[in-house]
Amino acid sequence: MAKLKDKHVVIGLGKTGLSCVRFLKRLGCDVAVIDTRSEPPGREELEQAYSDVKLYCGELDQFDLSKARELVVSPGIAIQTPAIAKAVAAGVPCSGDVELFAKSVAAPVIAVTGSNGKSTVVSIIGKALEALGYNVCVAGNIGLPVLDALSSAIDVDVWVLELSSFQLETTYSLRAKVAVNLNVTEDHMDRYGSLDEYAMAKQRIFEGCEAAVYWLEDHRSKPIQGARTQLPFGGDAATHGRFYVNTETQPWAVMDGTRQVLSAEELHIRGGHNLLNVAACLTVLAEFTAGHYEKALPAIKQFSGLPHRCQWVADIDGVTWFNDSKGTNVGSTVAALNGLEGGVKGRLFLIAGGEGKGADFAPLADAAQGRVSEVVVYGRDAQLIHNSLSRVVPVQQVETMQQAVSLIRGKAVAGDVVLFSPACASFDQFRNYEDRGYQFVAAVKGDR
Repeated sequence: MAKLKDKHVVIGLGKTGLSCVRFLKRLGCDVAVIDTRSEPPGREELEQAYSDVKLYCGELDQFDLSKARELVVSPGIAIQTPAIAKAVAAGVPCSGDVELFAKSVAAPVIAVTGSNGKSTVVSIIGKALEALGYNVCVAGNIGLPVLDALSSAIDVDVWVLELSSFQLETTYSLRAKVAVNLNVTEDHMDRYGSLDEYAMAKQRIFEGCEAAVYWLEDHRSKPIQGARTQLPFGGDAATHGRFYVNTETQPWAVMDGTRQVLSAEELHIRGGHNLLNVAACLTVLAEFTAGHYEKALPAIKQFSGLPHRCQWVADIDGVTWFNDSKGTNVGSTVAALNGLEGGVKGRLFLIAGGEGKGADFAPLADAAQGRVSEVVVYGRDAQLIHNSLSRVVPVQQVETMQQAVSLIRGKAVAGDVVLFSPACASFDQFRNYEDRGYQFVAAVKGDR
């Protein structure tokens, strides 16, 4: 289409796309937007704020993008899409919001990726650096688009970014002061051809970084290209990074070499996986502050966790309910189950379901075996989860999450624990995982 010639074409509206439009318009760029949805989120705001920015709706293959000045692709759209790939082959630059950010920022960046734990880790790092006197901005995949943060934040000393594999696909200029890859477990298999392909997308976070932080026990999280400084975390008493979790003490403790830094009882967040997250955070802080992390420990101890991430909801008639709606993949739910181990006096019920994104649910079955008393599944891929888990644990299948809550409410007794950790995306029945979590909380606290 001639109307796209020489324009900066934002592909995908929504929250990230709008942030890209705002940023490009501030630079005086000629902008157009394409979205495959007939009524994309953000349409009304776009039309009100930028009447000169044309929005085209429809499948990408009907547009000729080969004459655009630049493509700015939202994370939800694969750059392998034929229309985008054709334009890139014709020489059209293709970037994302993080790439635009990276070209525009001067302050140091701490960048964090990983299949699980990203939001918790960037939040802890942000609180810890604030306690040390830094002016910090936490942004990215955690919810605040990086370009909106760039336009509103003032005198930032350090940026702490949560980055998804999707965002990293279109990022080329990021040179992080400290880059972190927490772990790589199966996720987004509807977009990637294999686990190794997904892992390679996450490897992009290490390009040009000064220090690379990775989990010693996950070879896919280790930088495959040499970083100037490589800092593993985790491990066991025999082989470990500087910061790791000592599971031979009671309670478990995070160690700095041979010295105990804090114990599990001192933290508000629960579970061995969160102790490992703290070990990752301390690895980052020790590197960024040249070892002066001790004054941040009180802030780490006070961190109470994130909404929808193994969040305590209520104790009703002696039954404890947890909301882990941010458990959008199998690895997240496995981590949540591991985190509750030892804290369940009675039976453990699991509610799971939604869009499985092509995942293999076998690891969830392994984690549930001998630990979960009953699973209730719902949503689009309920049958797939049922097929994987029913060999090791009783599984009930319903249509909606609310029905799952009602079913378990009739079975659970004092001492039992109910974990809502879907292991799936939310989009079959909800706007996003936050909406899903809020509706779960409402269902738990509603009429009984």
